[in-house]
Amino acid sequence: MNDAAKVQLSKEETALVSDPAWILTKNSIIERTVQLMAELSEQYEPELAGLRRMLTSSEHQLPANWDRPKISRGENYQGLPYVVLDQPRLFGKEDILAIRTMFWWGHYFMVTLHLKGAMQERFAGGLELYAKELAAAGFHIATSGDEWRHELEGDNYRLLQADSTGMEGSYPFIKLSAKCSLDRWNESPEILFGLFRTLVRALGG
Repeated sequence: MNDAAKVQLSKEETALVSDPAWILTKNSIIERTVQLMAELSEQYEPELAGLRRMLTSSEHQLPANWDRPKISRGENYQGLPYVVLDQPRLFGKEDILAIRTMFWWGHYFMVTLHLKGAMQERFAGGLELYAKELAAAGFHIATSGDEWRHELEGDNYRLLQADSTGMEGSYPFIKLSAKCSLDRWNESPEILFGLFRTLVRALGG
């Protein structure tokens, strides 16, 4: 392929680059997604009271604002836009306790629990006891060994079973994730809140 061919556009691409409407619509959807995450964070806040008390009274030295929400956005998770709400968001060098609500363009919403280090040791046993409820809610468990992959396809996750044991797993982390399809957008606040609440209760909060 010569250099000229590399920069040429197809008819479909030319039509898109000539039409501002679709990118403006995309920007509007992202802004509404950010607003959705902000509203979810307000709903999540009361659910964290028990977990906050539990960890504040423990021996763990927690960084400031570990339980405060953070919303971020990007354009390139596997080439596609995304919006993320992390709440709580303890991301230490050794220890991780995070619940991430993520919108991934063209795919789905997902709610993911990420545990590592001392937080994995503390909560893995309780998660096993709550496996039936987690499985009923549609949660998957990470199986790829790459803790920064988020997609629920391929070899990255498998469906959690109600009788799952050994939640500690063979990796130095635990990730549990469930999704909400984008065709259920109007129902997504209730669905995502329910998934979040299920995770917090599984943590004993």
